[in-house]
Amino acid sequence: MSSILSRSTRANLRSVERGVWLRASRLYSVNGTTFGRAVLPQRPQSFRNTTLRDIRPTVFQRSQSNKTDGFAPPSIYNYEDVKKLSVNPEKDKILVDVREPAEVDQGFIPTAINIPYKSTPHALSLSEEDFEEQFGFPKPCKEKELIFYCLGGVRSNYAQELAGNFGYDKRGNYPGSWEDWVQNENSRK
Repeated sequence: MSSILSRSTRANLRSVERGVWLRASRLYSVNGTTFGRAVLPQRPQSFRNTTLRDIRPTVFQRSQSNKTDGFAPPSIYNYEDVKKLSVNPEKDKILVDVREPAEVDQGFIPTAINIPYKSTPHALSLSEEDFEEQFGFPKPCKEKELIFYCLGGVRSNYAQELAGNFGYDKRGNYPGSWEDWVQNENSRK
């Protein structure tokens, strides 16, 4: 029975056989989502009859902020919490929209400021003068809680973690984000 590995994977495995011990270079994925690299549990004597069953995937785990890594976990906000903040803003909390300006042009949560995560991930590391020059409003101070949202909750989670790296200990995330906001606002009409 011939090997079911692709020709390039077999070539990589042959180079391992020549004494260069590599973790296999193929990314392991399911339905187009990459999880990690495929690795061999141990170095076999020969790769000639290696099949996919011999190779196990390793999973990359994205680290989440928790108390053990020096960051307090973010507060999680839902629609009702954010609605209260948009109607009655609190001095110590700021809603931060991390979508790109073109997305914000289609609508935003009232009272939110826009700090795009994709195009300016370093924004919160800028000096106060540079920040105000680039965005046109004062840089949020580190004593205030920043509550992040985006379109669906992914960028907002990354943005709040990055804010923690820049010294913002009070952080929140609205995982439902803009999509949840629009859905709830439309159901109220």
